[in-house]
Amino acid sequence: MRFSALPVVVVVAAMGLAGTAQAQTLPAGGPTLEEVSTWLRGQGLDTRVDGDRVQSGANGVSWDLTGFDCTAGRCRSWQFSAGFLIPDLPEGAVSRWNLEMRYLKALELPHADGRAVAAQYDVLITPGMTWDAMTEHMRLFASVAPLFAAEMGAIVEE
Repeated sequence: MRFSALPVVVVVAAMGLAGTAQAQTLPAGGPTLEEVSTWLRGQGLDTRVDGDRVQSGANGVSWDLTGFDCTAGRCRSWQFSAGFLIPDLPEGAVSRWNLEMRYLKALELPHADGRAVAAQYDVLITPGMTWDAMTEHMRLFASVAPLFAAEMGAIVEE
């Protein structure tokens, strides 16, 4: 695979996540946008609530968290997504990614300035789930998203 040479900073080191554990159970019905934003800031990430999503990022990749299955502002599922505009998308890159890689699923969309690609990762909030579990999902997404960006040609290896 082409990824082996890409120096990906481990999210734990990049964001200083060795701090206090958050073994607290997520609220019934799932967290709100504001609670997700507060949690990410507690992980050392810059965040901004924008409409129905939280914007953040790590390891050189910006991404969003969007809540789904929401009732009264509490969302029972969340989707991490990172998108890129790729003027010259390598032939078959999205299909190869989806066949060879786990967790993040890729999609390709037409765009006036080239091709747009996105990687998405869904998290279903289950009863008893903790903020620690959400942190593990975030770490996984934040560590694989740079690999996706490199494979699609959004990040050029030096």
